[in-house]
Amino acid sequence: MSQAEPTRRGRTLALVRGGLMATVVVVATLTAGWLSERAGAAGILPPHNPPANIAPSSPDFLASIDTARADEGVGPMDVSESVISSLPVDEQALIIINEERINRGLAPIAYVTAQLNADAQQGADESDDPGFPSALTGGSSLTWGGSVWAGGLSSVFGADYYWMYADGYSGTQGGTSNADCSASASSDCWGHRDILLHEFSPCGAAGPTLAMGAAESPTASDGGSIAAVVVSTCGAPPSDVTLTWSAVEASISAPPQIIGLATLSNGQGYWEAESNGGVAAFGSATDDGSMANTLLNSPIVGIVATPDGQGYWLVAADGGVFAFGDAHFYGSTGSLHLAAPIVGMAPTPDGQGYWLVAADGGVFSFGDAAFRGSMGGQRVNQPIVGMAADPATDGYWLVAADGGVFSFGAPFFGSTGAVHLDRPIVGMEALANGQGYRFEAADGGVFCFGAATFAGSMGGHDLAAPVVGMAADPVANGYWLVASDGGIFSFGAASYYGRITG
Repeated sequence: MSQAEPTRRGRTLALVRGGLMATVVVVATLTAGWLSERAGAAGILPPHNPPANIAPSSPDFLASIDTARADEGVGPMDVSESVISSLPVDEQALIIINEERINRGLAPIAYVTAQLNADAQQGADESDDPGFPSALTGGSSLTWGGSVWAGGLSSVFGADYYWMYADGYSGTQGGTSNADCSASASSDCWGHRDILLHEFSPCGAAGPTLAMGAAESPTASDGGSIAAVVVSTCGAPPSDVTLTWSAVEASISAPPQIIGLATLSNGQGYWEAESNGGVAAFGSATDDGSMANTLLNSPIVGIVATPDGQGYWLVAADGGVFAFGDAHFYGSTGSLHLAAPIVGMAPTPDGQGYWLVAADGGVFSFGDAAFRGSMGGQRVNQPIVGMAADPATDGYWLVAADGGVFSFGAPFFGSTGAVHLDRPIVGMEALANGQGYRFEAADGGVFCFGAATFAGSMGGHDLAAPVVGMAADPVANGYWLVASDGGIFSFGAASYYGRITG
């Protein structure tokens, strides 16, 4: 992988390129669906990368991708390889790359262009990283560009697997598919993944225009050659657009994903929230509004109720906050450039403020929420996936995907950071008296610490969809789990009041 930083009109262009040689070719098989439901802001994002390459779990590339995504706390793509593989390669790449980006809370690539497709085709034909122009057709100068290549492959799913999940140093476990990653400390390790998951800098108050191209050469590189180019500009959109993400997305009828659950303080009802901002009320919970019919800049990733149960907040991956009922708006990070997407929210005990937490452990305080510290700027083994407030101390806890717990102004009761988990942790909830907490894994496993009692779990059961959230019944001392398909699982004396159905 080479680095080049030419300067044009005083702007430094970070133009990066990277190639890999893969030697496995696998015939794709059918899975359900076309484009996945949004998984929200989860997973490992640059500048962090996975601790090690993930070995393929199956001869089917999509199955291996889904397994690797689960290790990061990201839901499955839930796409049909046979359907997507029948599309032109540039459309395949747009869908698959945007699936990796959107499911981690990153902005999708908006355009495919003839110019960038031609650059990608030259790279695929020459079995090398494609080049890219200094400006798009139409004249807009690039602000960033990256290119990737994979040889010995005839599947875009296969290229995605090696770019995203086997792009690091393998050490004594064997060679890496990334030809430029020759040592564990090499800056070129995970370079392809860094390109596909690049978080583009804003253009003042506006977002950049993102474009790409992709192509294949069936006869190159002893089994096939696939290349892609991704660029950004702060100028006008390109004039040679051949495909738009909005057109692809509009043709998809997949329902939004359930992302969380919030409960009444008396345990007599709850709300389920969807990634598109939809909210459904059950039991004694009242419908106070939603964002379902509003165009959102980022998917909704969390819902929390006010202490009196007369309202709730929704939070999006960009930190946008939406208040309903008696919930008040105290501020957001929606207009800020974040180092990592927001993954959770917790209100203060009196409901006069709240905290937001990002995947890198950064904490943002609003209203009467006091900042007690964060993991922002520090290395964490796995991304942060949730937080809970301590009503006894006005502090809070953060939990990572491996179950590691970070306490700020709150007592530490234990964690699963040193335990091998079957599936990653996806969230946590605290007792109303602050004397303990629980967190839940994607397979429905429940882990209790301090005075929190275990009343059951879905661990070991076959689930139709992964668990994405948990909420406590403070009166009955039970709890609920919620899955991404809307399924509700009640434990202890917590009552079932209904669910969102397809």
